[in-house]
Amino acid sequence: MFNLRKECKFLTLSTEQLIVDFDCGDTALNEFFNHEALHYREQLLAQTGFFRHNETGKIVCAFSLSPNSLKTSDLPGSRRKKVREYIPREKSLQSYPAFLVGRFGVSLDFKNMGVGMQLMKYIKSYCLSTFPDFFRFLLIDAYNTPSILRFYQKNNFAPVFSTEEQERDAYKITTTDPMQTRYLFFDMIHWRDKSY
Repeated sequence: MFNLRKECKFLTLSTEQLIVDFDCGDTALNEFFNHEALHYREQLLAQTGFFRHNETGKIVCAFSLSPNSLKTSDLPGSRRKKVREYIPREKSLQSYPAFLVGRFGVSLDFKNMGVGMQLMKYIKSYCLSTFPDFFRFLLIDAYNTPSILRFYQKNNFAPVFSTEEQERDAYKITTTDPMQTRYLFFDMIHWRDKSY
């Protein structure tokens, strides 16, 4: 099996370490990683990390992170309770610090090799080791397709809203508009405590 950490080097996007010719099969993601990610960094909007294959020099996978928050005050009561499930009652807040995994892609050359699962584990470990004391959740605005949602469920992400209808109401999306994405969360306390 392909081993991301042994066979690749992790890099943070910079003017010296650029992503070029990355193709994950998604035009919008390719455009972001190949052309826009550096501008996001320069504007302090997102940090992009990626793995470069040691032998070929190809970009294997990439992701971007942005500071964010999970606003429980916007959630229906049952979902607010679900999000706060492992937070002591006295620490109950209206909003919790989070990081948004804004972009996430695996090169077509490395698809079906377990790279996506390894990258998600790496992101969790990276966030916890780099920012250990001031964020609680990882958030994803995932494409609303069965295969993408299954991938994140396998990585223990849960929907912020229990139904598409709740999410539509919260974000004022009409029933005639397609639901392009679903908002998902992962409670990092599980990763820290090794309960997953």
